[in-house]
Amino acid sequence: MVNDLRFKVPYFFICLLGYLLITQAANASSLSLSIDPSIVEIKATPPALTTSTLTIKNLSEGQVKLLIQIKPFKAKVENARPPASSLAGEVGRGEPEYLTSTDSFISNNVKILDNGTLVESIALGPNQQKNLTLNINIPANINTSDYYFSIIFISQNISKLTSNTSLNQLGIASNVLLSVGPKEIPDIAIKEFSSDSFFKKGPVPFAVRVKNKGVHFIKPKGEIMIKNMFGQTIGKIDLASVNILSNSARTIPAVWEESFLLGFYTATLNVTFSNGPTFSKSIHFSAFPIQGIAIFVLFVLAGIVIKNKLKAYVDR
Repeated sequence: MVNDLRFKVPYFFICLLGYLLITQAANASSLSLSIDPSIVEIKATPPALTTSTLTIKNLSEGQVKLLIQIKPFKAKVENARPPASSLAGEVGRGEPEYLTSTDSFISNNVKILDNGTLVESIALGPNQQKNLTLNINIPANINTSDYYFSIIFISQNISKLTSNTSLNQLGIASNVLLSVGPKEIPDIAIKEFSSDSFFKKGPVPFAVRVKNKGVHFIKPKGEIMIKNMFGQTIGKIDLASVNILSNSARTIPAVWEESFLLGFYTATLNVTFSNGPTFSKSIHFSAFPIQGIAIFVLFVLAGIVIKNKLKAYVDR
C-alpha cells in the first residue's frame, strides 16, 4: 500500500503539470494574428489626404472579433544604458510609450475604413484575411510636426488599453509615423560611439547612440569601418535600419564578428542621410590573445623539452 501511494502521488503531480502546460499552450495559441505592414511611414505636405492599406489576418482556427483603438505614443525615455559589452545581440531600443491623453488631430482626422465604411471593430473567421484602409486627412492650417500613433487590434474579451502595458498578450498593432510639413536637413548628434578598450578575443560589440534633434523622424544609414594598425580596412558593419523619432535618442548596437584579434584597431562610424550631411566619429581599441599566446608558448616549450630529451637519449 505504501509503495502504491509513493507511485501515485508523483504520478498525480506529473499529470497535473502536463494538464496545466497543455492548457496554457492552448490558451496561448487561441489568438494568433498577423498584420502588414507593422510600421507605416508617411511624409506629407498639407493640405493632403493620405491612404494606406493594412492587411490583418486571423491565423487561428476560431473566429475572432477585434476592437480597433488608435493610441498616440512618444519615444520611450531610455534608462541608464549598460556597457557596450553587454549589448551584443540586443535589438536597438525604440519601444513606444503610450500617452494617456488623446490628440485632437488624430481623433478627428485618422479613420479606419472597411470598403469605404468607417469601422471600430472587425470580425475575422478562421484563417480569414481583411484589407483595411488607413485614411488620414491633413488640413491646410496644421502646424509642421510629427504624429505617432498605433492602430491596435484587441480581442473583444480583453479590456480596453488604458496604460503603457505591453501589447504581447492583448492583440496586435501597426505603428504609424506621420511627418507633416516640408523636408528638413537632419539635425542629429552622435551621443555615443563606444566599445571596450581591450579585448582578449572577438567578437567586438559596439554601442551607437544617435539623438534626433529635428522635428521629423529620421532613418539614418550607418556603417562602421574597422582598420588595423597598418591602416588596412579589415572589417565593415552595416548598422540596422531603424527609425529615430523627433527629439529622442536611440541606441543601435552592432557587433564585429571577427574572432582572432591582435594589435591596435581603429573603428570609424559614418552616419549618412539621403538629404543631409555625413556624421563621423572614430574610436580605438586593442587586442591581445593572452590565452592563445600562452597555449602556443607552452606547446613550443614542450616541443623544446621533448627535442632535448630525444637528443640526450640518442647521444647516450
